[in-house]
Amino acid sequence: MNILRPLPKDELNSFFSKYSLKVIHYFINTSLFAQPEVYPDRESLPIQIPKEHLEQWFVQALQVESVGAGSYPVDILKPNKWGADVKMLSCKVDKNGNLTNGDSGETSLAQKFKSTGVSLDDMFKQKQYQEIINGWISIWRDKLLNVKFDKNIDKIYYFFFLRGGKRESYICAFEVNVDNISIPNITQRDKDNQIKQSIFLDGIIDSRYGNAKIYKSKKRLELRLKPKVF
Repeated sequence: MNILRPLPKDELNSFFSKYSLKVIHYFINTSLFAQPEVYPDRESLPIQIPKEHLEQWFVQALQVESVGAGSYPVDILKPNKWGADVKMLSCKVDKNGNLTNGDSGETSLAQKFKSTGVSLDDMFKQKQYQEIINGWISIWRDKLLNVKFDKNIDKIYYFFFLRGGKRESYICAFEVNVDNISIPNITQRDKDNQIKQSIFLDGIIDSRYGNAKIYKSKKRLELRLKPKVF
């Protein structure tokens, strides 16, 4: 069983009512109005929405609490019930503004590998790939377990705003099975001799929906989605 479970539409609708979607539509429209115009025959610029603004969209749309700024693992909170990290991912579109089959941009699930007390660069040089995976599993699991304990919540979600062109954007969500974040459940996808700058992982997300990898140069555990599926 993968760590990230995509929410089916009926479950997603239990969070995002018609009222919630109207609120988000309103904020999207006001944001689009503020985007710069593009010269004729030039490609449209990506829509820019500060993460802090996006968090407030979800706070107001879902009528929940804002947890705070900085690197805290969740952004919004339904007290004593659930918490969620709100993320925006850019999506590739064709010249007509329609989604392509490409992967989204990346988002971080965990970073600051130095907290393990070991150099990630040295471990890559020595091809200690399983030890690297074990370290990232520990970082990711511990930070989410701390949130569940600190905030007295049962569930943690990732809410994604998939930013397409000016024609379309989407919302999808995943429940994070924190208890299953463990060494037996998350494994190395490629053979050792195929690994260069990244270690792709199995067990985090179904390959139909995206992929997860440990990225050496950015020193973080990253996730990408397949927006066209959603």
